[in-house]
Amino acid sequence: MPIANQEMIRDNNRRQVLEYIANHPPISRAALAKKLNLTKATISNIVQELIDQRLVGEIGSALTSRARKPILLYFHKKCGYAFSIDVHPSRIITLLTDLKGEDCRLKEYPFRKEDDLLACLKKIISLTLPLCQDSRYKIVGISIGIYGVVQNNCIEFTPYYSLPIQNLAELLEEAFGIPITVENESNLSVLGESVFHSHCRNMIHLNVHDGIGMGILINGQLYRGQDGFAGEIGHTILFPDGKPCPCGNNGCLEQYASEKAILEEYAFLTGRTHITIDTFLREYQEQKPEALHMAELFVKYMSIAINNIINTFNIELVVLNSSFSNYIPDINKRIEEYLARHQNRGCRIISSRLQDISGLMGGIRISVEHFLGIRHLNVNTPISSVAI
Repeated sequence: MPIANQEMIRDNNRRQVLEYIANHPPISRAALAKKLNLTKATISNIVQELIDQRLVGEIGSALTSRARKPILLYFHKKCGYAFSIDVHPSRIITLLTDLKGEDCRLKEYPFRKEDDLLACLKKIISLTLPLCQDSRYKIVGISIGIYGVVQNNCIEFTPYYSLPIQNLAELLEEAFGIPITVENESNLSVLGESVFHSHCRNMIHLNVHDGIGMGILINGQLYRGQDGFAGEIGHTILFPDGKPCPCGNNGCLEQYASEKAILEEYAFLTGRTHITIDTFLREYQEQKPEALHMAELFVKYMSIAINNIINTFNIELVVLNSSFSNYIPDINKRIEEYLARHQNRGCRIISSRLQDISGLMGGIRISVEHFLGIRHLNVNTPISSVAI
């Protein structure tokens, strides 16, 4: 057999072994050989290599029918850290975790549109590095979620902050010597949320805040499109010749259905210059007619958008992350009822479990999977400990 083929087989075997140990610990060598249909000798060689690399450890034992106690293997999740950064238009949120998405440390930093993003990120990373000196591999990777279009790790377009440089990842890698992944925040969000829906291979994640972004998972794989523009659902046209949008079009969905648009229209209807989401939710609970009207418009516009998504992608699950859907209990049900009147294909609409940290957790997944060379990591996110 050619040497190249032998190396490919060995790399694939190593990936399978490490991925299984990381996702299904603890497990014995014999059980691992049986699960993966590999010889005991192959398992033994790969496991020893992983132990030498401090990626896998040995613990205790398990009783068997013959009372023998085989050594069990576990993934050494504390051997390094992953760092995820979400660049909101008005703030930067970071999440530092171990290699299983646990031991979460969440921080928030102020950020303004006119700030130098590269300088801000360098400062944040420099402040984080000293927290990771107690592990063998320290920070194994950094992900950066951007509200815009990303292709080949370069930022192509963003309407929300001034960004004179495209090669943000390259400059940060040169500065810190750590692998950097720059990705659209909605793409990261669908990867983060999919952890809770491993059975679902075709799903959509919608982030509805200042804009509306969509992450697409098709056959278990992230779909970016030809040049990274897939998922820009907020810039599909709802009303031709409607309100102008920063993207250059008129009548885009996010000019009507985003939280920003809904709150601006509600402020106008009630004679105020500014309304917070907390004020809107409180007045909705008080049954203020204008608040009820705006909630109904949100249901209508999002139903139209989701109807188009279902007809285009034929997906089975839509995860909606919005303050309206997260805090108004019947919003998702009302959207499903609207959809039921217009089509007969079943599709569940649910609220995001991770909410605003879904993109951060998706970034953790990407960094760890790249570092380990595996295809899928089941992160163990203690949601309550990382709520913003």
